[in-house]
Amino acid sequence: MNAKIEIKEMPKMDLAYVSSLGPQNLEQAYGKLIQWATPQGLMTEQTKPVTIYHDSFKVTAHDKVRMSACLLLNKPVKTEGEIGLTTIEAGKFIVGSFEIDLSEFEKAWTGLFVWMNQNGYKKADREPFEIYHNNFNDHPDGKAIVDFYIPIE
Repeated sequence: MNAKIEIKEMPKMDLAYVSSLGPQNLEQAYGKLIQWATPQGLMTEQTKPVTIYHDSFKVTAHDKVRMSACLLLNKPVKTEGEIGLTTIEAGKFIVGSFEIDLSEFEKAWTGLFVWMNQNGYKKADREPFEIYHNNFNDHPDGKAIVDFYIPIE
């Protein structure tokens, strides 16, 4: 598993989201989000899905981890029902870029946090997230091309 790790200053990001409790419900949350976004013309080649983690798998039961299935927005939208709006504030992040199997996500996150500690960075009091650059189902080897973001002080 090769990773490109860098420190990046990221701009504010506006997102539409659906909440998910546990990874077992994340696909369903994305389904609702995509079903809402498609008729609004928000599902383009440039659309980036984002998963925000509100809890850590290290301290919260796997099926109780709160997550948000999100879409990065490039224009203001109105939402309703289960669809909400949120923002990832601008700031400094450790960014790990990976091309990995779904089974390697935990190992990749763990490695990125180890790298953070070994290099003297401190996690900021904000939530880590992932930005996906492909649909792993369409990848010839079933791999996700994904960037992991850890906010730092």
